[in-house]
Amino acid sequence: MRIAIKIANVALVLVTVMAVLMTLLLIYFKTFGKNKLPTSITSTYATTVYDPVTDRDLPVLEANYYANKNNHGYEVIEFRINSYSGLSKSAVYARGFQMTWDTNGKIIPYVNPTTGESSDVFYYDSFNNASFETGHTYGWGDKMYIDLDGDTYAVAMDGTYQTSTTGFDLGKSTGNFFKAFFTDWGMFSQGSNWNTTTYYDHKYTYVDLLLKIRQIIKSSSNGTGDGVLSLIDLGDFLHIYELDEHGNAKPDPIGYNGLINSYFTMSTHYDQRGMVWTKQSLFQSVAGDSEFNLTGITDEVEYWQATTTYNLTEQNFVPRYSTADNGFYYVLPTELINELKNYDQIEINVVFNLDNLNVNVLGFDYYALNGITVKQLTISSTTEREFRLMVGSLKDTGLTAESITTINVKLINTNSGVVL
Repeated sequence: MRIAIKIANVALVLVTVMAVLMTLLLIYFKTFGKNKLPTSITSTYATTVYDPVTDRDLPVLEANYYANKNNHGYEVIEFRINSYSGLSKSAVYARGFQMTWDTNGKIIPYVNPTTGESSDVFYYDSFNNASFETGHTYGWGDKMYIDLDGDTYAVAMDGTYQTSTTGFDLGKSTGNFFKAFFTDWGMFSQGSNWNTTTYYDHKYTYVDLLLKIRQIIKSSSNGTGDGVLSLIDLGDFLHIYELDEHGNAKPDPIGYNGLINSYFTMSTHYDQRGMVWTKQSLFQSVAGDSEFNLTGITDEVEYWQATTTYNLTEQNFVPRYSTADNGFYYVLPTELINELKNYDQIEINVVFNLDNLNVNVLGFDYYALNGITVKQLTISSTTEREFRLMVGSLKDTGLTAESITTINVKLINTNSGVVL
């Protein structure tokens, strides 16, 4: 009986010692020894979120980049996270971020009207097809709710990175000098014996994230236009968190203390031209200006309609003087034609008034309107005039004899592309 009691006591002591050791090891690896844990690889895949308002699946991430290589607009990189308004997932309330460089390549800062503080990023919210500057600026570590395989998780921009500097260490060098002097002359040639490396931890910002997204889009083999990056790894910047039974994000992200691969689906648009008006923006706003427009085109929007109407006048055309004909032919600039081709759901009307031009107007030049769809063309004068339509001037415009109106103007059609 006594032997059994002794064995039980010994076993109890061993169990207690093991428990204490395990507790100490857990504390160590949660603090000082966290970097000594074996590295594991954890991957998460966030592809779409379901919007119950529109009954559509949206990509978790959207990005839009206008490079302004033609120097006719603004360089703009913008990025949107389609996340839920809350745990109920009753609506998608997207968070957006935008950086803008003006025509001189200078960053346009956002200035807080209350505090006067500035930022390189404009922050937007988007809900139910409307976007507006946010009332809550999302920062490092703020959580947003998304879907993973039908379950709700939180995502946050809370990545960190490390830099280091190496410099002369007087205390270390003094001790090693005497050691080298008396024992090991070879230490004099080893720089590590005289220098100390200091490491610094930094938090990624939304500026860092936007610049990384810009580089990813520029490097993508999708090229210009619309595209989808099905699996983009942003594990350095964005981390995903499981939720506890109360709906709160757990303290550590999925894959903590390991190598985190956070894969997302991101729809992209890449344009080498500059952004020239708000309709090209994900947020219908450029540097906080919802009326931004560098095109010179009057944007007459009837808000209850899905179509935008553009009225082009003689002021939008550029002249070419003809010595042979002693007068001027007019053509839309190539840049303007290309911009108009880029827009969706538009109606273009051309109202060309010869009285507003104090020169000898001969007509439309070769391929003057080539390639843009025109709903109505009106050419007018208060006196009787002739107006030439040079070869291809109305080609691929969709115009017909019925959609062309003249007032005191006789058209001289020279294979313009329209049968009159």
